[in-house]
Amino acid sequence: MAKRVAASKAKVSAQEQMARACERAAASGLTIVGRGWRVADGALAWEVPSQSEPGKRHRVVLCNDRLTCECRGSHEFGIVCIHQGVILNELAAEARSFAAAQRRLAATTSTVTPAAAGVHPGATAMLYRDNAPVSIWRA
Repeated sequence: MAKRVAASKAKVSAQEQMARACERAAASGLTIVGRGWRVADGALAWEVPSQSEPGKRHRVVLCNDRLTCECRGSHEFGIVCIHQGVILNELAAEARSFAAAQRRLAATTSTVTPAAAGVHPGATAMLYRDNAPVSIWRA
């Protein structure tokens, strides 16, 4: 019985693992060096440099609301690694920035409804009225 209690105390919750990974990531100074999408399924992907192997990058992917990393610690030991912590910190910063922008927008937006302004409910701007399945913009 005592072994079982000690084993349950030794297990760390997923939230605690994420918090620790975020702290390690912030202290390490690691940053995101690449962003994109996985071609197979469109999942968001980032590249973060390896802390232990100079010149190597680890890919972190967000798929089905879960972050996965290809590093050894994540695969072999099942921990939330420092690379995932870098991404979690970045996503949290983006969420805070987005929330602040929403608050600023809400504070400056008038309460005039489209109907009160004489705009038809189904109206769209001509720039966006296109039924093409793909839209490509070239720089």
